[in-house]
Amino acid sequence: MVIGAIIIGSAAQPAMAGAGDIGQQNAIVEDPLGFVEVMGRSVMERMVDRFLAADIEMVSVLADPQVVLPSFCQSSDKVIAHVVADMRSALSRTLEDYSEQGIGLTFVVHANVYAECDLIDWIWFHRGTRQGITRSCDSNGGLDFWVVDCAKRQSIDISLLLEDKERFDGSRYFISEYASQIATPSDLRRLVTDVFRESCKMRPAGREIRPGVWIEAGAQIHRRARIVAPAYIGRGTRVREDTLITRCSNVESSCYVDYGTVVDDSSILTNSYVGIWLDVSNVVVKGNRLANVRRNVTLEISDPSVMRENMALAQKPRRPSTMRASARIRFSAHRDDQQAAG
Repeated sequence: MVIGAIIIGSAAQPAMAGAGDIGQQNAIVEDPLGFVEVMGRSVMERMVDRFLAADIEMVSVLADPQVVLPSFCQSSDKVIAHVVADMRSALSRTLEDYSEQGIGLTFVVHANVYAECDLIDWIWFHRGTRQGITRSCDSNGGLDFWVVDCAKRQSIDISLLLEDKERFDGSRYFISEYASQIATPSDLRRLVTDVFRESCKMRPAGREIRPGVWIEAGAQIHRRARIVAPAYIGRGTRVREDTLITRCSNVESSCYVDYGTVVDDSSILTNSYVGIWLDVSNVVVKGNRLANVRRNVTLEISDPSVMRENMALAQKPRRPSTMRASARIRFSAHRDDQQAAG
């Protein structure tokens, strides 16, 4: 049986800080959280790795035009990206193409899902159900992760894989291994903490310079800065003197943490500047947006001396894309060739 995979990256589901008392929800990032770097690599890239390790024949990434696709660490001819205007028709067309290429079954997963399940065991479970579609679930409920029989695509309601997935009432495959559906900054922080505590198989990129401290190539850390395990510093990031990075904090690539600032139990996402003498605790920061994961509120900081996009990024090593040549341009929007604020 030849097996494929489809990853869906939709701008319709950005990362939310959660509902506040007045019922408002504010996005901390505009792209799906699965496209955001976490410990140096996106959740989507890590799922691609899992598919390829299971000898999946082809992996297609379907993305809305509004999202910025992440760059990958390794290349593969089995992975190709498509920027699509209509996700439903693109998904239907991809299932049809797979069927014509002899791919019998395919995994369909949203970009914000990370799961360490036994993919082959799930395939056998699905075949035993004799149904066209099987959804996965864990102890917290349904996951946006399915197996679809390509030959039965015409009898499948494609909306069940997209906007109407909660209507699905078919068979479910229970994932007893680690799984995380990253819909909010709180979910992202939980995943980071699980990685540091080795509750899952995901590992930080870069080199572990001492127990619990990972540093990527090109990071500049002042000799008077303190990095207390567990912590992660991404490539091309600059950490100034008298700063403290501690308690399961991750500072992703091309960031700048200025003099005297404390980053405690927090995530600083790619290309963010954090100003002088700040106490950043229990939050997720992206540019001038700050999500407090305890209070479910997102703030937009208007003072660029406090927080902002890192306008002069440090030069960081380019990563080759796993995309075929025709699709690589779509991944080049990742800001790999700018410089960090100095």
